[in-house]
Amino acid sequence: MSKLKAIDNYTFTGNQPALPASMHKTIPSPEQVVEFFKTHERVTWNLTEILEIPWTDINLDLLTPADAYVAESAMLVESNSPDYVANLLEYFKEDQDACDFMMMWAIEEWKHYYALRDYITKIRIGLEAQKQNVDTRPEHAERLAKIEASVKRALTEEVADVRESSEQNWGIPAHYTPAQVVANTTLQEFVTADFYRNHARHTKEPVLAKIEMLLAKDETRHEMFYEQRTKDCLKHDPEAMPMVIEALKEFGMPGAYLLDDYDDRRPAMEQAAFPTLADKKAAFVRLFAKMERILGRAATMRVFTEGNYLTDGREDPSKKKMRPEMITRLITRKLA
Repeated sequence: MSKLKAIDNYTFTGNQPALPASMHKTIPSPEQVVEFFKTHERVTWNLTEILEIPWTDINLDLLTPADAYVAESAMLVESNSPDYVANLLEYFKEDQDACDFMMMWAIEEWKHYYALRDYITKIRIGLEAQKQNVDTRPEHAERLAKIEASVKRALTEEVADVRESSEQNWGIPAHYTPAQVVANTTLQEFVTADFYRNHARHTKEPVLAKIEMLLAKDETRHEMFYEQRTKDCLKHDPEAMPMVIEALKEFGMPGAYLLDDYDDRRPAMEQAAFPTLADKKAAFVRLFAKMERILGRAATMRVFTEGNYLTDGREDPSKKKMRPEMITRLITRKLA
């Protein structure tokens, strides 16, 4: 995997002036942070239990190459958590309550990386064991070869490359306001939770499904916390709404900036988690509903019809946008 160059092109917000660190504050309170921690203690899952799952519990006969590719890709993106957290802590260093929350958040994201890495390691052990059982079926050998390729990529040089790329690229835009930062993070956490939850529904491999459901529950609590921060910021300063809209119009998932083959990974991962047209439509309806709760219907329509959602935040020469009439049809049919 090659090293990526820094991302510094912001289509809609590039002309905003940089903010001093003293203005990097959201609206959480110590009580809200403690409440999140109480929930964290009540519902957190035990990483040790996941690590102690024997490799023999993974059913390689039910594991598809797409499943392995999803686990590999998700693990690579989750591996950048230390850089992500470091940048957020630096950005919000004047905001004690925000930093307190991020310390808890960081632990949960760290668990995601290690759970996925452990799972992939156990796949490798299972593959080695399977080599003792000769199976001459070409389709069997081809399936295992594709799974093995994902395992090798995930456990060799790619994590180091992603971490190096993450260190260079992950800096929060200096011109972003706190409201823009938390709005983008809300959307990111929501999309991640929805992805894990839906892939868990579709995979036939039970250990992977179990891990993904645990990760999805964490990501859901994260996005709910950030959603409230975004609402509080907008309530405190309603005039921030146009800037939030502009930032969301250039939203892209982290993988677009960290993995140089993300253009290949994204459609493969989407197909694995949302294999049918109905799945894809329902996912968009859920995403629209989430943003509508934060921004309102009109602003959310602007984000999707004016922004670069279909190209993961990057400028698209074809100028593909979501048409208002298409969004209206999706919503009114209540596909979710």
